[in-house]
Amino acid sequence: MSLDKNSRFIVNFLLFSVLAATTARCQHLLDNFQTITIDSDTLKVKLGGLLPLISPSPDHDFYQRSSGGNTISIAHLGPDGSNISYNSFVVDADGALITRNKIQVLMQGSYGTVFADSTYYYGKQYNHGPTDFHVELYFNEGSHEPAERIGITNEVGELSAISMVRVFRAAPGFLVACATYDRTGRLLVLSVDGSENGNWVHSNEIKALYPNLDVGTIYADKPKTREYFGIPETFPIADYLQQPQNEAQKVPLAIYSDTVNLHYQRNRYVRQDTFGVDGSHTTEFLRYTVTPEDWQLEPIDDRIKFGYSANGHAE
Repeated sequence: MSLDKNSRFIVNFLLFSVLAATTARCQHLLDNFQTITIDSDTLKVKLGGLLPLISPSPDHDFYQRSSGGNTISIAHLGPDGSNISYNSFVVDADGALITRNKIQVLMQGSYGTVFADSTYYYGKQYNHGPTDFHVELYFNEGSHEPAERIGITNEVGELSAISMVRVFRAAPGFLVACATYDRTGRLLVLSVDGSENGNWVHSNEIKALYPNLDVGTIYADKPKTREYFGIPETFPIADYLQQPQNEAQKVPLAIYSDTVNLHYQRNRYVRQDTFGVDGSHTTEFLRYTVTPEDWQLEPIDDRIKFGYSANGHAE
């Protein structure tokens, strides 16, 4: 199971602190490269085209490798200084891929940023476990992949997952409740977070304000919390595809927006339906970059379940 957001924030901060402190003593803790090759049979990762450590690629994306302990971290980053990250890998000491993570922008507004988070498990210790995919509000400043808004398209491919995002005007500024469903409409993950001044706030603050609710990212159905936010236990995907409508239930909270996201091809495409408080309904399509490593790993990813909780089923 994935770490919750608070734990991930602490881990990422500590990792950054360690790297910053040790890089001054050992320049080769960080290296930058132009290309990546992943063998789909052995899962061995090779990087090529060594780049300068400082200002490695001002105009193009690149791969940054950091070594420490028994594992190696590799990040596929956008142009230097852009804060774009397409993939983050963990590789073992022999160069074999263990995990891959994508954090992709799904929604942005005065409430902050909602991300689609995908973690693929390749290491033998995971026994080809299903991909952990869920939607959540998180802090704006983290590295992420932006979305490209495109026109209406019929080339979205197979449905992989469904999400509902409800945004409410409530202390400390906004409350954002997200539900992630598998492609059949079965609820898998709930996420409840808050924002103030346009950015995510620590879930400890939300828990203090709402002590009777479950907050953070939860890999289980919590009926009391789910019903508080008017989120359905199952999503009627067959009916919805025939006639889209707001499936959220009315609750005594000040609604800001309701959004249903249909995630296709492992979140390469998203159909985004937004339902306004005035009864309006708009549809947009989002597209994300397909990287060289995405193509190289596709034969393996095609065999892995997508859009399931980390343990493979709703708890």
